[in-house]
Amino acid sequence: MKQLSVWEVVWDAAGVRLVKRGGGTWKEARTEIELADGSIRKPMGGKIDGTVIWWTFEGGLEVRQEFAEEEGWLQVGTTLRNLSDAPVALRRVHVLSGNMDKVPWERIFAQSNTMTGKVGLFELSGSFESDACIGLTDSAGTRALVVGFEKLDDAFYRFHIEANAEGCAVDPICLREGIPLAAGQELTISPMLLGVGESLSDLMGEYAARTARALSARCSGETMTGWCSWYHYYGKETADDILANARALADSPLRGQLRVIQIDDGWNLPHKDHARAWGDWFPGGKFPQGMRAVADELHELGYQAGLWLAPFSVDKSSRLAAEHPDWIVRVKNAETGLLDPAGPGSVLGLDLTHPEVLAWLHETFQRVFHEWSFDYVKIDFLMHGVLPGLRHDPERTTAQAFRQGMEVIRKCAGSEKFILNCGSPLGPAIGMCDAMRIGPDVGGRWYAPMNPDQWPHGNCCIRAAAYPVLFRQWMHRAWWQNDPDCLIVRDAAVPFEIEAMSKLKERLKARDLGVEAKDFGLSREEADFWVRAVWLTGGMDVLSEAWSNLSQERRERLLHAFPPHQHTVRWLDFYEHPDVCVLKTMDGPLMVGFFNLSDESHTLSLPRERLGSAVKWREWMSGEILLLEGASARFPVLDPRSARIWMAQDTILDGKA
Repeated sequence: MKQLSVWEVVWDAAGVRLVKRGGGTWKEARTEIELADGSIRKPMGGKIDGTVIWWTFEGGLEVRQEFAEEEGWLQVGTTLRNLSDAPVALRRVHVLSGNMDKVPWERIFAQSNTMTGKVGLFELSGSFESDACIGLTDSAGTRALVVGFEKLDDAFYRFHIEANAEGCAVDPICLREGIPLAAGQELTISPMLLGVGESLSDLMGEYAARTARALSARCSGETMTGWCSWYHYYGKETADDILANARALADSPLRGQLRVIQIDDGWNLPHKDHARAWGDWFPGGKFPQGMRAVADELHELGYQAGLWLAPFSVDKSSRLAAEHPDWIVRVKNAETGLLDPAGPGSVLGLDLTHPEVLAWLHETFQRVFHEWSFDYVKIDFLMHGVLPGLRHDPERTTAQAFRQGMEVIRKCAGSEKFILNCGSPLGPAIGMCDAMRIGPDVGGRWYAPMNPDQWPHGNCCIRAAAYPVLFRQWMHRAWWQNDPDCLIVRDAAVPFEIEAMSKLKERLKARDLGVEAKDFGLSREEADFWVRAVWLTGGMDVLSEAWSNLSQERRERLLHAFPPHQHTVRWLDFYEHPDVCVLKTMDGPLMVGFFNLSDESHTLSLPRERLGSAVKWREWMSGEILLLEGASARFPVLDPRSARIWMAQDTILDGKA
């Protein structure tokens, strides 16, 4: 095959081999097609013409793959054609599934497709599933490879990786969900991108920028700050509680630092103990004056008004479910053969391809934004919009259905209103929201195990929230503003936290935490860890503490997080310990942040060239002074569950201070 300027694409009997600058990168790669019945169509043959490969398959299917270069990245375009006289139901397209040598790769970045799941940097051994992209590196951070799909709005894209001592098999997948490709029609899926270089951090940043351009990401504007009601009241708050907290914060040292007061779940309930009623988005008995009156008072206090909704979710007990059963996604019951509403437990998912559902969404958000005058919405549990099942339009993927629903909300919001997605698919939301929750819920504990097989870092705790905040920082200011979830610094339980954690105990079943009030509250190091992580990564800065309930010492710690950090932060490319993340500012004052997520102490020594020539450093929160001299910069012991941010105080130029 014709050699490109940087990459070489070779096709032989073993499959496709992709090589950059003389080093083997990807080999024995073939594109395969998986049909809805589970059968696999493997290529029967093909032809080459310049930078294009045609694969031919049984049953009249053909795949055209074109290879191009841009700024050092290899782009693989894929188009399927059905040359037969009958439709073909496609389940998955395996795009150049191939193998790599294990050397030099020692670490893998992998992630889930929403805020929960397995996210982080891991030792490259065993099986991994990753949404949209993967990153590989050596532990020293000197060689890296990133593979990812560029346009994430037409389908969900996934990588399956199997790694052992001999090598690493990588399977990039486009999920087509059984949708037929009509006779004589063609389907173009997202281009796949491959980047090779020295820095995993740089490559992840470049991948994020390319994807952002392809989907017109919204990532400009002032960092959102504010207060959220959830982690103190857990849905039990009234309008009076909201306004009392807003007034208290207006009289606190945080006056002028917080932009929005966000009312969380529970505002639509008739009373505080009423069953949940998602889908019926009207003020309940706890807000007797109505939502416009509350928004007006928040505006008078100098705040933006924010409101929580779960717009793609419907409770079985809601009026909406009773009045519009045809609006709900359906699944076939294997036992009865009937079509049942789709959803986990008592929650159902709306069919976002149904014209009447889209009209209802428009009416709902016109009311919230323009009749009630809210400036900001947090829209949650959005994964219910992509539940598998039968929809009004069977030719749209769940990713396309989701984006269709988001487009309605975005249109109602216009350019001025702020949309925070939560519990959301990531890729299809790019360009539709202003901010994204990128990790699990926080809570008043460092660690809380929940569904440990699916969520190895837990949930409703600081540790679980911290992994995505640190390892998804490359998304921030590229795809959206990252939302790390709320700032929590409390040293004791809040009134409603025990109730919330009792639900955690129920879900753990055989695992008994023995949770009591005394078990809640963060140690000083744990609270400081979270303040440092939220501040340095630069995402949304929203607290969820009742100011009057905090001790003076915890108030002072919280104040460090404001105003938000505005400079670009990326990984330092030091991956010796997968549970220790090292971040560095890329512009502005030089800072290096160390975050120990493990329960072990670590001492880190970094090559001097990674840090510049500064000798004197000051810790951002404590004020501790550190002198670093020599070719290797050895930092103080990092205790378990702790973090430090070191700020360069001087620079040596030409041998002079």
